[in-house]
Amino acid sequence: MSPKEKSKFEDQAKQDTARYDLEMMSYGPPVKRVKKDPSVPERPPSGFFHFCAEQHPKIKAQHPSFGVGDVAKKLREMWNNLTDSNKQPYIAKANKLKEKYQKDVADYNGGKWELGGAGDDEDDDEEDEDD
Repeated sequence: MSPKEKSKFEDQAKQDTARYDLEMMSYGPPVKRVKKDPSVPERPPSGFFHFCAEQHPKIKAQHPSFGVGDVAKKLREMWNNLTDSNKQPYIAKANKLKEKYQKDVADYNGGKWELGGAGDDEDDDEEDEDD
């Protein structure tokens, strides 16, 4: 390669290096995720999951060739065909565990946080005061 051709590529390399250095000045490393506190209470399963836990072994016994997806489809079909009165025992279990979960979360947070809110109501009040 002739020196003239080589200098063209060297100029491009210098420009690229300068651009790279500028980009790296503004670069920040990715933000590390905060590790989850292992003592946080786990959310309770819904009524449907209680139903699945009870019915899954029965379906697998009846249909050993069913895979995970097939079993899930069958469970969904069975749940949708249940009447509300037949669903009630599972929903009652879920509600009982939900109440326990809410109490556990309140204990964990020291009563500082409330469950079920989409955001802080206090912030909304402050915005209203500014108007």
